[in-house]
Amino acid sequence: MYNDLQKRYVKEIKTNQEQSEAIKNLTIKIHELEHNLREQRQRIEQLEWKKVSWKTSAVSGKRSRTPEGEVTSRRDMSKKKESCCSKYLELLLKEIKKLKKENEKLSTERRALKNELAGLDKDFFEEIEDLKHAVQESVKLNNQYEKCLKQISVLYGLPFTAHL
Repeated sequence: MYNDLQKRYVKEIKTNQEQSEAIKNLTIKIHELEHNLREQRQRIEQLEWKKVSWKTSAVSGKRSRTPEGEVTSRRDMSKKKESCCSKYLELLLKEIKKLKKENEKLSTERRALKNELAGLDKDFFEEIEDLKHAVQESVKLNNQYEKCLKQISVLYGLPFTAHL
């Protein structure tokens, strides 16, 4: 009984530590993604600022060449960049939402485990130590009884088999 409780306790602590580590890692990842999101939003603002300046230059009829040699307006190029950035931002937002859900799930589970461990107060562990001591004393007493029984069986010539 003591061993089962001890194993359960160790397992709960290990699970709690693993979940704490996972929460820490997820929190770090969320912060990194949020940082990336802020950077990408700034980049979008810069691109939008450039877009406004390109629109004014496009009105004046300026055109540019792509690496492939095609002639395109700056408006077309900005749409491609904007599309790429918005897709990347959408992916980042989805990833952040997913990580926040996972973080919340692990936090809830961690709180539940913490509450379960809170029920195991100091008296509980003292009682376990008392039980452990009682088991050790019982084993010693059983060994002494077995020795006595062995001596009595030898004295009266009876066969003795020790059971484990």
